[in-house]
Amino acid sequence: MALSKDVMIKVKKWINYAEEDLRLAKHSLTMESGCPFRLTAYHAQQCAEKYLKAFLVFHQIDFPYTHSITRLLEIGA
Repeated sequence: MALSKDVMIKVKKWINYAEEDLRLAKHSLTMESGCPFRLTAYHAQQCAEKYLKAFLVFHQIDFPYTHSITRLLEIGA
């Protein structure tokens, strides 16, 4: 199955977004004091969500606008 250039561009876009969130979450854990754990968790969740969206785009599966990891997993199953 050969994927179109447009699909691969979208996959890479979602992966880049996910990796930005992951970098921020990891960086927050290096803070010597006052780590904003709530925000760290938020960016970790966002990272997972965006990797799932990259997976769905790669497999050419449409998904609704949602932030629900559970829903994205159901769609991709």
